[in-house]
Amino acid sequence: MATGKLIGSGTVGTTSILKDYFRLSKFTADATGNVTEIKVYGTANGNAKVAIYADNAGAPGALKTANNDSQAVTANQWNTLTIGSTYLESGVVYWLAINFDIDSVMQTRTTGTGTDRYKSAAYSGFSFPDPAGSGFTTGTRAYNIAGWGVLVLSPSSIVQPIALGTPSLLYPLFISPSSIVQPISIGTPTVKVPIFILPQSIVQQILIGSPIITRYVYHVILDGQYASETPRINRTYIVGKDQSGNSVYGSAIESSEVDLVGERLDFQQEVAVPTESQAASMASAILAKMRLTKARGVILIPPNCGQELFDVVQISDSGANQSAISFRVVGIRFEYNPKQARYDHRLILGAS
Repeated sequence: MATGKLIGSGTVGTTSILKDYFRLSKFTADATGNVTEIKVYGTANGNAKVAIYADNAGAPGALKTANNDSQAVTANQWNTLTIGSTYLESGVVYWLAINFDIDSVMQTRTTGTGTDRYKSAAYSGFSFPDPAGSGFTTGTRAYNIAGWGVLVLSPSSIVQPIALGTPSLLYPLFISPSSIVQPISIGTPTVKVPIFILPQSIVQQILIGSPIITRYVYHVILDGQYASETPRINRTYIVGKDQSGNSVYGSAIESSEVDLVGERLDFQQEVAVPTESQAASMASAILAKMRLTKARGVILIPPNCGQELFDVVQISDSGANQSAISFRVVGIRFEYNPKQARYDHRLILGAS
């Protein structure tokens, strides 16, 4: 990291000034960086306190940083005083402030070479106020004081080759180098599944608004047979025995089926069932098994590589009065016959 003078005067002054004053000298920052040191030149041994203020319409404003502790100054040399790190920007006006306890601890350049503010303030117990306040006398001197620190380099442009391979794009697109964090605006495209993004070597966030995802989920039914019946049993009653030999009971009912065809009751005695809760669970399991028999069928479709057993499919076949009826695939059979030019998928359907 480069260090150097960021603001202030590097020229030794010729005019001595008096102690016990709150003094500020106006400067424009020469460079951008973080000031960590204040350097002053004087002709007497003493102590000083230093600070940096922001500018407010040509006058000292808010306190940016200060060191209210006494720091020794040695005569006839540049003295380095520490200060809290603060960021200064090139071309911006700031005020370097100081107070010292011995006359001539600091000097200034000839009158008319700068702008300063000063007012009486006893050094002992003094702390830099925030903001600087009012009541200053205006002068035209530039103090021999400067701020030093770490320079911040800000390049005005970046020249960098971009390797994008041969991307496949279906709409206008603006590409930024992968090393620059910047969103890419591509409007609201229609994206079709599957999606291939090329090239894969670019790692970059892409904002695509609210894309419309189109899925190909419809398949032609070449032939079909369906049956939708009411279950043989729509209410069941289980009778078991507990450990003491007493009867326990449990029941389950399919109310919607009872409303359609009336009650189809089934009694079963299961002496191995010892509690009412288990009897009720068994009754529910029997009705669940009955539900699996209410819908069944078989359809013939072109081969579908994504079809798997136990998938739930929705059938719409106007010729068979089927409109978005759900079935579960309980069997799959390929039929391939070159002589008959047949290559079909036969799906065996059950209730979903």
